[in-house]
Amino acid sequence: MTPFHLWLAAAGLLGTILFLALYIGWAKQAMVDTPNERSAHLVATPTGGGLVFLGLWLALMTLAGALVPDERAAAIALVPPVLLLMWLGWLDDRRPLSAALRFAIQIGCAALFLALWPWTVPSDAIFWTALPVALLYLVYSTNITNFMDGIDGIVALQALGFVAAVLLIDPATPFTLAALLLGAVMLGFLVYNRPAARLFMGDSGSAPIGLLLAAITLAYAAADWRAGLALLMMQGVFLCDSAVTLLRRALRRQNVTQAHSEHAYQHAKRRWGHARVSYGLFALTMLVQLPLALGVARQALPFWTAGLDFAALALLAAAFGAGTARTD
Repeated sequence: MTPFHLWLAAAGLLGTILFLALYIGWAKQAMVDTPNERSAHLVATPTGGGLVFLGLWLALMTLAGALVPDERAAAIALVPPVLLLMWLGWLDDRRPLSAALRFAIQIGCAALFLALWPWTVPSDAIFWTALPVALLYLVYSTNITNFMDGIDGIVALQALGFVAAVLLIDPATPFTLAALLLGAVMLGFLVYNRPAARLFMGDSGSAPIGLLLAAITLAYAAADWRAGLALLMMQGVFLCDSAVTLLRRALRRQNVTQAHSEHAYQHAKRRWGHARVSYGLFALTMLVQLPLALGVARQALPFWTAGLDFAALALLAAAFGAGTARTD
């Protein structure tokens, strides 16, 4: 990590805080999320903040790619799909788009990242075999991060945990700056999104963040499968809650693509409120997931620790009612 990285991160943090303060004033008149029967909030709240903080992330990544040759590959691979997803989310925040259109563009953005990143793999056979799985993971992460963005601070806090793992596993990779900048703008956004939130990120923020987390994980996995597995563990809260929820809804013959409020975190929120759930899950990620992930990445723990960890998180999500109907 260089002083240039730190200066850009500082610009991302301070710029996010400043620009979001200005944005909130406008959004109160033009971009307000009004509560409905599925909402976790009770008060109409400005939304669409993702356009601001990810717009700044895109600008800083583009600048770095233009000025520093070592940052060029990451900028070329990440900026176009994130930009497209951010714009799609912004349009969807203003006027809901069809699920088919959103899904098609998400697949296109995932494929674009896979096409633009210069993969280094042991053999072409491994690459082409893994490609469909990688595409599915990118699209899945894009969607579940959007689905899990339902209470104050939850996505920003989980993203910060992921960034911490990236920097601790290997602080000098082609994605160091991308992750560091993501952490900076997430920290700036959390100033306004922490419970009780004064601003939501909207689809323009949550969907691109999901793609970013998956893209960075895949790039690490291609270089070191243990590092990739460790970063996958850092997404365990979202992956396991969403997986158990989808499975139970499918078994109940529910439409798995239909909007709902049956995730484990949503059931927990109705009992304990936004702050306790978001901060509690962040504590779980930092105090349990992070040490286990670092242990797997550094070979201090066997790789199958990840399987036990995912199983435990899935059982925890099931215990909190993931995928069960609301009773309130």
